[in-house]
Amino acid sequence: MKKRPQFWLPVGVSLVLSPIFLLLAIGSAAGGHGNYVLARILFPYTMLSALFFNVISPPFIVLALLQFLLYGMILGEAAERKRFRFVLAIILAAHALVAAACFIPFNGSFQ
Repeated sequence: MKKRPQFWLPVGVSLVLSPIFLLLAIGSAAGGHGNYVLARILFPYTMLSALFFNVISPPFIVLALLQFLLYGMILGEAAERKRFRFVLAIILAAHALVAAACFIPFNGSFQ
């Protein structure tokens, strides 16, 4: 089935924002000598895994690379079904909750 413009707008925005956010997160990490604040805010699922496993493993790097594209695709589907705001609220709430958890001191790594 052909996707309508409502689908492609969130996907396009996510494709534009993803590399920008990745560069900001990498800059925040400063090659392992930074504070990781932007990485924790922008990519909380990957960073939360790093807190638990003490390393950023390849599957979670892939998750970080795809995270905003997945958000865009989910929001695109929601826009086609006239549920954009509802789904956006759920994504933002989940993202914020996990990002907040990234700031709880666990084992001292990636702090």
